[in-house]
Amino acid sequence: MMVERGDYGAAIEALAVTVDKAFSRLGEALVKSMRELRENIDKLTADVEELRRSLELEVHMRRSDVGALRGEVVELRVIRGLADWFVRYAPEYEVRGWPMRRGPDLIIEGKGVLAAVEAAVRPKMEDVDQLIAGAGVVKMECGRKPDLLVVYSYSGEVPGKVAKYAAEKGVKIARGPRELKELLDGVASGR
Repeated sequence: MMVERGDYGAAIEALAVTVDKAFSRLGEALVKSMRELRENIDKLTADVEELRRSLELEVHMRRSDVGALRGEVVELRVIRGLADWFVRYAPEYEVRGWPMRRGPDLIIEGKGVLAAVEAAVRPKMEDVDQLIAGAGVVKMECGRKPDLLVVYSYSGEVPGKVAKYAAEKGVKIARGPRELKELLDGVASGR
């Protein structure tokens, strides 16, 4: 709108309308930008939350993997320690780690005795069940059933309910290599 010279009232009115339109457009643009910003923030928040959950799951899985690896390392050390002890104090018996995933942790053979052994820090009833199930695998792979099933506690601790459960299932408990050898000798002398 064109304003003639000297008509200040109309000029002020035109300027006010122009400023009002500019502020109105600016306000609309600002509202639109804020809406888009809020949508972006909401999306980023959801993405970050999803990433956090994913990372927590990854950490949990890695901890489980590390725990399993620690268990495997400890188990290998126990097998190696038992093998070393038997070489020195009872060479008539041979201690071997069981090479398969299924079955006992180790096999001991000597004096006509075949023993399947499950090693645990602190035995649980599941260890007894796993050993019993593993005896079938030993029979299938070795051609004969183990003469002796033993849960070996390398901490020396055995909960009473586990000891009772093992006895009911015909599984022996050993709390050290000497006790394990005595069990083997007992079966060998009964042959």
